[in-house]
Amino acid sequence: MDAFLLKKILSNVVHIIPGAFFALLVCVALMGRWPRLARFGVLLITLSLLALSSPPVTNTIVGSLENQYPVVQTLPEDTELVLVLGSGHHWTPDRPPNSVLMASALSRLSEAMRLWKTLPQTTLMTSGARFRSEVSHARTMGNMALALGMDESRLVLSPEARDTDDEIATALRWMQQNGSGNGRLLVVSSAMHLPRAAMLLSHQSVPYTMAPTDFRTLDAPWYRFNSLHLMDVDWAVHEYVGMLWYRLAP
Repeated sequence: MDAFLLKKILSNVVHIIPGAFFALLVCVALMGRWPRLARFGVLLITLSLLALSSPPVTNTIVGSLENQYPVVQTLPEDTELVLVLGSGHHWTPDRPPNSVLMASALSRLSEAMRLWKTLPQTTLMTSGARFRSEVSHARTMGNMALALGMDESRLVLSPEARDTDDEIATALRWMQQNGSGNGRLLVVSSAMHLPRAAMLLSHQSVPYTMAPTDFRTLDAPWYRFNSLHLMDVDWAVHEYVGMLWYRLAP
């Protein structure tokens, strides 16, 4: 089986909501034979979901990923390529790119554009494959970058990249073929995603900087339970599993 496909299948298994429902079904199946154990399981799962929906728990888990890299105010002078990691879109032909890009993709691209404008002689690369869309994610983000004032001669697309591994590898190849040999790679992505992306660059000789955006930690009262907090924890678990996969993969 393709390693990419296997990775995506396994990542779906560890999501919190499907996992919780699966565990609840197991508890229901055990209710007739071990009722006390099953009831304890249902209570434990319910309390866990409630806790993971609260700001203090969410901020602790999410913050452990988001707080690893400071916000970048301006591009370092030796920056050669600004790489915007993809985040998905829902293509509709008659809508502008800002209406089809996911919120995280818009946040990443707008931050990349803000930084690029501090050093406009650098190149900006958008990435992301077509998947089931008519237009690649790289092209969709590229169109949005052009609408925001991007110099087309400084825009490079990576429409074949399927995941972060592909995106990083493509950026490094571009720098090797088109760069000076000592330029810096600046990677823009959601703050929660950057630690995993940095792992892919940790053994490379190229200097790099991580530029976080799309922060998820919120200063909210402890009692404001919300499914969005649960979704953020789910994303954090996905990132931790991705880092574990990278460490275990040959």
